[in-house]
This record gives sequence, C-alpha cells and structure tokens, in this order.
Amino acid sequence: MPKDRRVLVLTYTTVNQNELRDRLSSQAGDHPHIEVAGWFSFLISNFVRPFLPFLYSGKRVRGFDFSSPPQRYLGNKDWNRYFNQHDEVRKVHLPQLVTRIEEASGRAGIRRLERMYDQIFIDEVQDLCGYDLEILKLLMSSRLSVEMVGDIRQAILATNQQEVKNKQFKFMNIWKWFQAEEAAGRLTITQRPQTWRCRPEIALLADSLFDSSWDFQKTLSLNSALTGHDGVFLVRPRDVGSYLARYEPLALRDSVNSAKAYNHLSPMNIGVSKGLGVPRVLIFPTGAIQQYIQQGKALEPQQAAKFYVAITRAEQSAAIVLDKAGNSDLPIWDPELV
Repeated sequence: MPKDRRVLVLTYTTVNQNELRDRLSSQAGDHPHIEVAGWFSFLISNFVRPFLPFLYSGKRVRGFDFSSPPQRYLGNKDWNRYFNQHDEVRKVHLPQLVTRIEEASGRAGIRRLERMYDQIFIDEVQDLCGYDLEILKLLMSSRLSVEMVGDIRQAILATNQQEVKNKQFKFMNIWKWFQAEEAAGRLTITQRPQTWRCRPEIALLADSLFDSSWDFQKTLSLNSALTGHDGVFLVRPRDVGSYLARYEPLALRDSVNSAKAYNHLSPMNIGVSKGLGVPRVLIFPTGAIQQYIQQGKALEPQQAAKFYVAITRAEQSAAIVLDKAGNSDLPIWDPELV
C-alpha cells in the first residue's frame, strides 16, 4: 500500500481496537496515514459533531450516553429521542441520528470523509446491525474504497441488540444481508478460509458447528506447530486444577451466571475474549454445548457462534470441561499419562 494513502480502520470492540493498533504499529509502523477508531466515536466525530446543526439548529453534542434504553415513545424527529437531559447523544439511537443528519445535510458527512481518506477498512463487521447497515450502504455508495472484514460465525455481539431496524439481519443473519447486497451488485464477497492461528483439530471442530446450509467454506489450518499438547481435549472436572497448573490456558465461560462452581478461577466471559488469540483455552460448557459434544445435538446459531468464538481463541489446544465423553471421540486428558 502506498505510504501516502490515507486509511481509516474501524472496529466495534475496545479489545479489537487495541489489538489492531498493536498489529499496525509492528507491521505498518512506517505508514504515517493509518488511523484506528471505534465505530461509535467514528459516527460522532465525522457525522454528528460537525453536522448536527443541519438537523437541530444551535444544538451541540456534549457527551456520549452509553446506557440509555430505547426511547420507544418519542418520535423520530424528537430531540430527546437522540439526546438525554445533558445533551449527551444516546448510543441506542446514534446510527439512526447519523442517517437523518446525512439526509438533512445532503450527505455532508460522506463528502467530508471522501476528502479526508482514500480507503476505509471495517473490521469485525459482523457486529454491526440496525441502522449501522444503512450507514454501510452510504459508505459503499461513496467514492471511498471500502473493505469490510468479518467472520459471520463470530457474530455474538451487536452494536444495538434492541434496535428493530433490519432486525432480520441481526447476529449471524447479517450473512443474508451481505448475500443480498452482493446479489444487488453493491459488494463482492470473498471467503478466505485459511487460519494461521488454530491447529487443524481446532479448526475441524469449529467448522463442525455449522451445517452446510450456511455455505461456509471449509477452514484450512496453516498452523503446523507442535508443542506436545495440541488439538482438542476433554478435561474431567476433578482434573481442572491439574490442567490449569500444567498448561495455563485461558479459562472461558458463557457468562457470569454459568460455571459458578469455578468462579474462584476467574474465568473470562466468551464475549469479552472475542478478538484475542492465546496458545490454549479451557472452556466451561453450557448445557447445550455438553449435549452437542456428548449426543451430537445441533446447536442454535447463537449457541454455535459462542462456542466457535471460545474454541478459536486457541492456537494449539482447546479443552472442554466434561465428566463423560458420551458419543464423542474427543480424547479425555489424563494427568497420569502426561
């Protein structure tokens, strides 16, 4: 990429913003025109702050309200729908506000971005939903070069889970939105199924969580490293302490309400781990995941996506805490045999 090319990289989660900055610093540190920003700060800085007066004359943004619930009883033109009593813009309606500002200003925000940047990359695009998809359409129709990167199978977060706009495309169903946009000629989908992170055994289990109707290509693992403990294992509850002491995996759980018996181990919630890459993980499974492993019972898309995220944090080994293997052929780790 030419060093004079002006590039903006966008992503949703703070974890991923930090990881992107670290990667760019180490791999493109000599490129002076690359910026990384969060999705919401991007919307406020480039649309709302400069062009709010086109919609609400004399008004200013005085902060960001991350926690307000949807303002269901306020009309789309009502100031209080988008701002709280402190004139802080509400996250829950921020993307809708952006679309209204763009309409009122004659796409002033998009035209400004066209002057500021040559290219926009959007990472973790599967996290976007609601009016965010309308903003993607605005960006795709601009003169900017727009590239979006994401893994539909990691769609466990959403910028606004309560938004009803485009609700049919929320979480993994955003794949249908991309397919529809491709059919309309507005974008091109390229699947890149290679992984440098996960061992082949991990990639194979991750692929198995989704049936062929999703039309996902089979993952090709390019990780050939051997450490003496590689692949996918089951760990009996009684052996968890020994396993943690020997391999120091990242312990993962579905939520604070699951795996309570292991709270003293301070496991990380799967959603928080998204974007991380670590040598090993130890997963405390939900009941649905236990049934998938022991009985082969299919997982619902969101259950499969969460399990997929947990498994694919790992480079060399992924272990699941289960007392019995059931019908699974996954090996049970035995501390006496290691």
